[in-house]
Amino acid sequence: MMEAFLKKLQTVPEVRELAQRMDSGGCPAAVTGLQPVQRACVGASAALAAGRPAVFLCGGEREARLLSADLRSLTGEEAALLPEREWELRPDAAASREWERQRLAALYRMASGEAKIVVATPDALMARTLPPSLLLNLSAELKTGARTDLNALSARLLSAGYVRCAEVEGPGQFAVRGGILDVFSP
Repeated sequence: MMEAFLKKLQTVPEVRELAQRMDSGGCPAAVTGLQPVQRACVGASAALAAGRPAVFLCGGEREARLLSADLRSLTGEEAALLPEREWELRPDAAASREWERQRLAALYRMASGEAKIVVATPDALMARTLPPSLLLNLSAELKTGARTDLNALSARLLSAGYVRCAEVEGPGQFAVRGGILDVFSP
């Protein structure tokens, strides 16, 4: 139903022009004078017409979260919401690392080609990050029942930034007890 609505929007001259600019590499393109849900409709329609991943730039985190939810409702696709850095003015041990986990998840989806829609703020897009190939190289997929070399996997987890500990209590930690690996993935 929503796809038919988005295709119908492509007949609006301004939406058609936006899609053509996206298709010909004439981006970035700015859309102004629309309410948030209208921006989501026009953007989703243009992205559908372009047939390739699209990046939506928002003025702030709240706007990005709202647009991401609107786009999910319109397209059925979960947008990769790229969060901006949370600045902490307290000791590192007390700081939440949730924004890092969210950012890594979004970057991984982008690097693996899974993200068809990316929603971000200017600060989030300008933040330095590791190259996509390195992120993919540091990633590992573990499957239930599969066997692996625990020493090699431990070394790989350490090189990816995990912390080895006696007992796993949070994301980014792992423990090896005998032949059992206990890992808390971000």
